[in-house]
Amino acid sequence: ELTPREFDLMCEGYEARMKETDARLAYFFTMATNVHLKASGRIKISDIMKELHPKSAKERKQEEEEFMREWIAEGGEAHG
Repeated sequence: ELTPREFDLMCEGYEARMKETDARLAYFFTMATNVHLKASGRIKISDIMKELHPKSAKERKQEEEEFMREWIAEGGEAHG
């Protein structure tokens, strides 16, 4: 007997916990793997997380808008 908002919050919480667990596992995976790789070929945690949890179109749009606000605030020009 959840409201739609409560259900959404539960889903968001679950996704956040899974992302945190994946980040922890990615950390240990990179530590165990990188000892066998050359320095130039080492794996980063962010590389693994990008594959496991790609950004949604909404997240990419928000990042783009934030970048534009910062750009304009620092004196950059906005075109388009």
